[in-house]
Amino acid sequence: MKYVIAIFLFFIIISIIFLFKIISLPSKIRKAEEFIEHEEFSKANDIIKRILEKNNDYVPARYIRAQLLITQKQYLLAISELNGILSIPNFDKHVKEVDIHYKLAFLYKETQNYQKEIEEYRLILNFNPDDINANYRIGHALFQQKEYKKVKDHLTKVIILDPNLKDCYMPLGISCFNISDYEKAEEYLTEALKMPGDHTEIQFLLGKIYKMKRDYDNAIKMFELTKRSKRFFTKSHYELGEIHYDLNQFMAAIEVLEEGLKDLKERTEESHAYRYLLAECYELENKIKEAVHHWEKIASENQNFRSTRLKLEAYKDILGNETLLTIFNLSMEELQPIIVEIISSLNYNIISKEKISPNEYQYKAYNIKRINDPPLLIFFNRTTREITEGQIIDFHKKVTQEKCKSGLYITTSKFSLRAKSNASSKMIDLYDTTFVNKIIEKIQSRKQK
Repeated sequence: MKYVIAIFLFFIIISIIFLFKIISLPSKIRKAEEFIEHEEFSKANDIIKRILEKNNDYVPARYIRAQLLITQKQYLLAISELNGILSIPNFDKHVKEVDIHYKLAFLYKETQNYQKEIEEYRLILNFNPDDINANYRIGHALFQQKEYKKVKDHLTKVIILDPNLKDCYMPLGISCFNISDYEKAEEYLTEALKMPGDHTEIQFLLGKIYKMKRDYDNAIKMFELTKRSKRFFTKSHYELGEIHYDLNQFMAAIEVLEEGLKDLKERTEESHAYRYLLAECYELENKIKEAVHHWEKIASENQNFRSTRLKLEAYKDILGNETLLTIFNLSMEELQPIIVEIISSLNYNIISKEKISPNEYQYKAYNIKRINDPPLLIFFNRTTREITEGQIIDFHKKVTQEKCKSGLYITTSKFSLRAKSNASSKMIDLYDTTFVNKIIEKIQSRKQK
């Protein structure tokens, strides 16, 4: 009987001790938390240390130790501690798993381990797909990695849930631009302009969008602002040059492109495109020597860039031919007397003319030997480019529209085989650079006499 009572008392004592431990541990944890609230970290640390010496897997104590390590900015140790908690069975009875992932995401950000930070936020989104903070942080982190499609997915959700998080508009707008969603890009970038800070990239991208929409006034305003920036200096000048080129304002394009040359980085695809555009503007303003200078510069670095080699070959012939050089050095208005003589030499009398472009004129004329014939249409095209079948087809449409019986196509270049074939079936006579050169030589010779 005494033996049974002793065993019973032993179990009672053990139970009391166990119960005391159960009751005392939470009270110690609460005491440690109070010390942390009062910033008495060493006292809190002493309590946690004693608890973990007896029970290293006690989750509440491990969690507080992680918090203490974070406070002391011992981030790598805190990361190890939190990951250790995640490996303890049933840890989530004491602490929410999502809270651990939030702390790990913060720590990975502070230690610049952005890949791990993103992984943590993805885990958080498994618990709550609409978590604003997770979508916000992962969106901004992905923006640094230029994962633009994913940025749009996350940050769009953020501004829907909280439109006041206005620092999302710039990365969201830039991301939409880079995935070609220009409508949304314009919307978000316009909002981003209202925020304080450097707006240069925003303005440049808005300029590109306005340019695509052919809203040239607003595009020019944006590029005029961004060309002051060293980062966008060359790019802005190029964009402005393209706008003026599209508007047939070739001298304005030359002026702005020449201004941007001083900061051009040579031997790059960007520099070749820049010089090529400038050369084309000079070409259209009949400044052949200047155009050739830039094509030669391109060819010295990459002779296969676009049609540079063909351009140089064509203009080499022109620069070596004083007759053709005269045609390209004069404006189309100054060339009119020569063109009239060329047409007269073919026995036609001009009754009307129309300027089509800086290098193209269209004339309506009668055959002076067959005055009863209906008028025909004459097209003069000053170019070095081979005339294509498509250009002949377009000219034939104009012949029909003008109610003419036939047409003449005169050019300072040559005709492709397909262009010649098409013209022969449409009652269009062709006169190329060889004809023009000979006629002008005759005219000049006659004048000298």
